[in-house]
Amino acid sequence: MLQVRLILFVLVAALALAASAAAAGPVRATMSTSSTQPLAGTPWRYTIVVKDRAGKPLPAKVRLQLLRGPRVVGCWKTTAMVRCSGARAGTWISFRGKRSGVIVWPARLAGVRLAFRATVIAGTQALTLRAPVTVRLP
Repeated sequence: MLQVRLILFVLVAALALAASAAAAGPVRATMSTSSTQPLAGTPWRYTIVVKDRAGKPLPAKVRLQLLRGPRVVGCWKTTAMVRCSGARAGTWISFRGKRSGVIVWPARLAGVRLAFRATVIAGTQALTLRAPVTVRLP
């Protein structure tokens, strides 16, 4: 009976430890952009960084989308940002630790308030990063 209680105690302690580690969020993701008001026709840079709690780069994948309000109006497909719709639209991009890219905004988006959304998956965690974007004419 003592042995059963000891095994049960060890299992409960292990579950509690796993739950507290998951709650602490071992994956950290950040996104930076060159501007919140990019010029149409000019390269605009974004960078996404994914690390563990110790600061080590993690393998991850990201889906990039443009939102107008709650609606998806654009997404990254293969090599460029294109018009699309739907929460699952877009190509997943795999990387390790850091992903940088460039987008050239079309003039047709000038003056439109958008959100640039990056959905990052690393391990079993999914994180959503957003940056406001309002394209300007040169």
